[in-house]
Amino acid sequence: PLLVGDNVTVGHRATLHACTVGNLCLIGMSATIMDGAVLEDKIIIGAGSLVPAGKQLESGHLYVGSPVKKIRPINQNEMAFLKYSAEHYVKLKELHKNS
Repeated sequence: PLLVGDNVTVGHRATLHACTVGNLCLIGMSATIMDGAVLEDKIIIGAGSLVPAGKQLESGHLYVGSPVKKIRPINQNEMAFLKYSAEHYVKLKELHKNS
């Protein structure tokens, strides 16, 4: 099954197979997360990246590439953006729903 945590942002054309995505993650545009992959909390996946099947990604880092590689820890500004991004899309949904 696909399991997605709270406050997750999934970019346009991203594909999530039967994977687990923790809380406060951002999946970049056109990224692909394969079956059995596990993303812990507070992770950023770069646009166009591929997370291979069964791969486990450690919390609090930026991952980029095909296949993904751990690039660096995410900073405080990026951490704050994770929650802002998810909340922003919820506000947009409400705006369009009530139009």
